[in-house]
Amino acid sequence: MRRKSHRYRFQLLHEWLVSHYAPQKAADVGGGKGLLAYLLIQSGWDVTVIDPAPQILPRTFKNLQKVRTTLNIDKRGQINRIDKPFEIDMAMDYQMLMGLHSHGSNLKIIDACAKYKKNFILLPCCVIDEPIEIKADINWLESLVIYAEEKGFKVGREMLGFKGQDTIIYSL
Repeated sequence: MRRKSHRYRFQLLHEWLVSHYAPQKAADVGGGKGLLAYLLIQSGWDVTVIDPAPQILPRTFKNLQKVRTTLNIDKRGQINRIDKPFEIDMAMDYQMLMGLHSHGSNLKIIDACAKYKKNFILLPCCVIDEPIEIKADINWLESLVIYAEEKGFKVGREMLGFKGQDTIIYSL
């Protein structure tokens, strides 16, 4: 498999999501500018970005074919946003919680999904602001898997095929 640049992680995760799930109401926790939400909305999903830092969708992004693609400016403002830190009770209204670079929220996402019986998809890049005990000989991703399993989830893993930490973990 030819590994793509990490800058395509949003598009690769989008492709994986639409090939594995029917459109649904989802929250993109730590969703930043909203590119993943935008791509999923174009595929019929109802997605809200939950991120404490207010940001707007960029005018352009690179697609997988390396062609500069211009987003419709009118649609840029149509990304639903909650500009607050993610809290567990926010999960109530969604079928799925997604976390891509959701620093400090990965454990909260798992906890929220356990509490409200929701699905989760996580693509964590690193340990930033996560209240988890790092154990010898267990890496960060495996720590999250163990945590989710202790909460009662069966956890799947797949690689998206880009350079860098490209493994997603998700509830089965």
